Amino acid sequence: MKGAELLHKVVKERQVKSSTPKKHSVSLERLEESFKKIEQLERKMVSLEEETERLREEKEHLQESKEDLAHNCYRLQASLDQCRAQDAARSETAQAQALLQAERHRSEIMAVEGRLAASQKEATRLHHKLLKLKQELGIVRAARDFYRHRAAGPTRAAGIMNNISGKVKFKTSRLRGPLHPHSHPRVGPNQAISWHCRSPSPSKDEWEDMSAESDDGDEYSDSLDSATCKNEFRKPHARRKSYRPAPISKTKELLVNSSRNRLRNQDGEQRESWDREGENRRWRRQTQRKKTQAGPTSCLQQHIQSLQRHEDLLRRSRNEALASARDLRLANQKITEQFNTLTEKLSSSKLLVQKLTFDLAGVEQQKKVVEMELKQWRQVSLPPKPAPVPAFPVPPACFCQGRPCPPDPALTAVPALEAEVKLLQVKLKSSGAEVTRQVAANKALRGQLQEKEDKLRQLQDKAARVERDVNMKRQLVEDLKTRLKFLQDLESSYRGQVEDLEKKVKTCAEEATNRKAFIESLKRRLNVATAEKSQSEAACTKLKEDVEKKEQRIHALQARVGASEHAMAALEKTATEQMEGLTQQSSQALDRLQRQLAQAFSQLEQLHAFIKALASEILSDVSEVKQQLMKKRRQRQTSAVAAKGGLSAQSMIKAKSIAASILNISENDLADIMDSDQETAEYPVCLGDQQWMDHLHHILQQKIPSAVQLMEAVRVKMKERKVLTEELAALATPVSGKA
Repeated sequence: MKGAELLHKVVKERQVKSSTPKKHSVSLERLEESFKKIEQLERKMVSLEEETERLREEKEHLQESKEDLAHNCYRLQASLDQCRAQDAARSETAQAQALLQAERHRSEIMAVEGRLAASQKEATRLHHKLLKLKQELGIVRAARDFYRHRAAGPTRAAGIMNNISGKVKFKTSRLRGPLHPHSHPRVGPNQAISWHCRSPSPSKDEWEDMSAESDDGDEYSDSLDSATCKNEFRKPHARRKSYRPAPISKTKELLVNSSRNRLRNQDGEQRESWDREGENRRWRRQTQRKKTQAGPTSCLQQHIQSLQRHEDLLRRSRNEALASARDLRLANQKITEQFNTLTEKLSSSKLLVQKLTFDLAGVEQQKKVVEMELKQWRQVSLPPKPAPVPAFPVPPACFCQGRPCPPDPALTAVPALEAEVKLLQVKLKSSGAEVTRQVAANKALRGQLQEKEDKLRQLQDKAARVERDVNMKRQLVEDLKTRLKFLQDLESSYRGQVEDLEKKVKTCAEEATNRKAFIESLKRRLNVATAEKSQSEAACTKLKEDVEKKEQRIHALQARVGASEHAMAALEKTATEQMEGLTQQSSQALDRLQRQLAQAFSQLEQLHAFIKALASEILSDVSEVKQQLMKKRRQRQTSAVAAKGGLSAQSMIKAKSIAASILNISENDLADIMDSDQETAEYPVCLGDQQWMDHLHHILQQKIPSAVQLMEAVRVKMKERKVLTEELAALATPVSGKA
């Protein structure tokens, strides 16, 4: 490529030198052909070198991949052996541990079962003890109630509860205790309240006594949780017999079971009315009761729950009743407002009717007056026919004085009165129609007012009934609260024993659950180990298949590498032969080019030396011109100062001495300071020359110096010299003129 470029340059130089075109010689054509062949051979050689490099890289890559595959195969085999050994060891240890733990768990389970049986026996013993205590407590309460009733005596008979169409009616007006107007649950206005199995005790009226002193045994029985209702407690001997202490027999156990079943059935019937929280609470308590193996206080808890549910029901019903009462009050207010508006309308209509009647009476009076006047005018204007009127003949029109006679005023007033009568009749008819219309509207308003009063009376009655129901239900809620407090106090006395039993049962259950969880964890670990073993076996089979595939690929790559090596050997032989011929030709061309390059370097050095010498000469010339210019400027300044101020040399000397005395320095130091100021003024000029020289050296040190940049730099300096010479000439002309 370089030879072809040189050949083209030589041809172009010859064409430029010779103005007339000439034919190329045979030697030049041969030289061009030889250069073309050289270029083709160089291209082939470059392509062969690239191919050889590529093949060499592929060979190295294949060898590296072969080594990697061998290393991976060895590593996979080692890991496979290690995994097999680990799996075998793990399986053996897991089996041994599982057997040991299974034996240990069997022994622990047997021990826990023994403890559980002992705890169950203890629970049954405590249950029997609790039943005995409850029986004794019932006996004590029965005796207390007996002596209290015997001391007080029967005061009044029991009330009667009537539950008809969802309305509660009282037979007596006596209240059992003070009413508390705040924090009471409410019952719906249409809810029926019925209590069964009531006893006519002295402390009871129409509502069942739910206080702590009640001796009723149907809602709560402290002795045996019996379901039977005792209707009469009049004979003290019978009461004493019913609460006589006796050992627990089969009949009493049947009664206990029947009471439990009855309470459970009641809970099942009321389950639909509970909300979600009540269901969750009941479920938790049932599970706790199952865990404690039907503890001794289960019946008591069930009864407390039923009372709480009943209290919630009463509270909800009270709230509903209050809401309905509030709605009724709002409706009553609306009706009263409507009633007031209707009364206002009625009063306004009455006033209007009165006004219209008054107007009608006035119109009728006016009508009568007008009729009377009309009759009078008729009598005056229409005399009787048979009676002649000779004295008053109708005179003819008198034109003696040039104008007619005036008409009679009585005859002209008659039609005016008739028109006024007609107008009054029309007004009378319209006022009569208005009166009839107002009377009809008044009747309609009275009917509406009567309906509103009836409706208001009904709503007031309904509100009174609702308030009465609310008051009764408040009393019932108060009784239920007192009974609930008493039951809670009673429950707290037995809670300690129950908690101890529950703790024991919980500990046993927790131990059993822990053992079960440990066994399940061991099973899971065994399953995980077997799964890992199966996964490792599957991975080993996959690795074997991958190794076989990679070995097949290695064999194929080795065959390809051998074929590529044979091809490379043949290519290397042909390439070496061609390269030897090309190297000989290229060495000759390179020698010739080196000689030409040496000549060009020598010429370039001479050119650089010439440019540097020229630049130094230009700089020296410019510096000389600058020095001459500075001298001229100083002379001109001194002459100008002398001409303006008329100062002489003596005055200058005197000024210098005064300045030296002021500055407290000598005259020589003052002259040195002034010279240094002038040098500092000249110093920037020297710096600009040095920068110009550095720029010139930078241009010459480039790989290919730019002639344009060199010419620009030299031209700048020559322009500067021209400007300085012109300024020097301008300074020299006035000096010569003055001379």
